[in-house]
Amino acid sequence: MSTRTVATIATQRMRSASKAFGLLFLVSPLVGCLDQLLTVEAPGTVLEEDLGEPRHAAVLVKSSVADFECAFGHYIVTAGLFGNEFEDSQQTGSQWDYDRRALGTYAVWYATNPCDERLATYAPLATARWTADRMLTRLQEWSDAEVPDRTAMIATTAAYSGYSHLLLGEGFCTLAFDAGPELARQQVFQRAEERFTTAITAAQSTGRADILNMVRVGRARSRLNLGNKAGAADDARQVPEGFVKNAAFSAASIRSTNRVFRVNNRDEQVSVEAPFKNVQTGGVPDARVPVVNTGRVSTNQRTIMWTQAKYAGEGTPIPIARWAEAQLIIAEVQGGQTAVDIINKLRARVKLPSFASNDPQNILAEVIAERRRELFLESHHLGDRIRHNLPLDPPAGTPYLQGGLYGDQRCFPLPDAERLNNPSIRR
Repeated sequence: MSTRTVATIATQRMRSASKAFGLLFLVSPLVGCLDQLLTVEAPGTVLEEDLGEPRHAAVLVKSSVADFECAFGHYIVTAGLFGNEFEDSQQTGSQWDYDRRALGTYAVWYATNPCDERLATYAPLATARWTADRMLTRLQEWSDAEVPDRTAMIATTAAYSGYSHLLLGEGFCTLAFDAGPELARQQVFQRAEERFTTAITAAQSTGRADILNMVRVGRARSRLNLGNKAGAADDARQVPEGFVKNAAFSAASIRSTNRVFRVNNRDEQVSVEAPFKNVQTGGVPDARVPVVNTGRVSTNQRTIMWTQAKYAGEGTPIPIARWAEAQLIIAEVQGGQTAVDIINKLRARVKLPSFASNDPQNILAEVIAERRRELFLESHHLGDRIRHNLPLDPPAGTPYLQGGLYGDQRCFPLPDAERLNNPSIRR
């Protein structure tokens, strides 16, 4: 399906819905065959021919942020299934391939399910990346006279574009953007760093401290993935203690919900996996990995339901970036006593025993372990497994509880929806 056909279909839907419901519909055609329609509430009817006008910049920027927040929740769950934080607990097999690391690139639920479906991976993040980049380009073309607070909006859209690129880079094996060539993960991290640098410049000139520190964390994370350790630590050191930037959620709709709570606690589609049950640090239960054994058997009649207690409801926010993450980036880069001191400072906040070592490998292993506990269900664990080449658990070839064998996939493969409909990589 061509991009032109996608845009035509989406525009027809938008015209009909706009007249019927008085909603602003933001068209988000992805490269290839994804013709998803995204909606955000607006104070009145905005016709499709008005979309893209400078006077609607503020609501369009908010819509692009909402696109990311929805995608963020999906990514945490699917990356959690793929990377050991969650296990599938359903009787039906629609999500088993996530859990057993055997994803088919053709699967609709993996490749093209939009944000308002039960579970999705590629389409929501690709949409968030597309809408943010689209708005960033337009804001850079418009003038301050046309768009009040234009520079602050540039900071915001560049920040969320950066995070969309970052999560895509951490989770996927390869990617392609805007009908372009297939890119390696490192090239995607470079694009993320470029967006974050744009956001830092704009945020500094407008006094947006929340965006500035958010993108400092994001650029540090991108640089860590790129192997620029000195640059990563430099960004991370500038993040003030106590900083947190959250993704906002509500129970108003499936699109706006905290996906972790909905899928695990409410719908019981997934259960917390063994490595994150009864986690102890120094022989003491670690409050940063709060999980509950409900004692209930799931619908597959095999799995005991374990639920997370980190997010209390469908409206609970999820951190996108925070000071503790920045500190752990410094710890990973610096090692030695600096890392030991950071670990102990984080542990002291939750009254955990201190750590002591002067062995570099032991310290790095503890930093990695500290990240999996401190950043539980915040989007990091799969990327950490890939970056540090951690062993697959269970190993490939191990029988899977619900049938078949565990695979050897470490990252999400590029879906056929992109590969087969992109002329730059079609083969």
